[in-house]
Amino acid sequence: MEEVSQVFARHGVASGRLSGLGARVVVYVEVHPHQTVSWRLARDAELRIADASVWLTRHQDPYDYWMKPGDVVRLSRGERVWLSSESDHAIEVSLTSYRDEPRGMIGRWLARHWPRIANRHANAL
Repeated sequence: MEEVSQVFARHGVASGRLSGLGARVVVYVEVHPHQTVSWRLARDAELRIADASVWLTRHQDPYDYWMKPGDVVRLSRGERVWLSSESDHAIEVSLTSYRDEPRGMIGRWLARHWPRIANRHANAL
């Protein structure tokens, strides 16, 4: 796990825990043998690998990652990811995210158009 975290850190990918301001949401995804699962993230999330190795590909990342059981990687909102496995059985991975705290109209507009500014605006309140 330390090797993966070091690789991600070198390539500008945040690893570590998400700050849990809202309710925690955990989604379990099953990756079937020799198949690829793909989706676009609706919010920042932590991907956790449970019981077998998984191949992770991230949109606009020149590197692919071979993740081992116990590895955790932080993924960003709007990012597209692909997971695949060469295991003989289905593998379960989990995505943990936190619901956003309620924002006013200005906060929602900022989050939609300028995410970095919205985060500063939310922290200032």
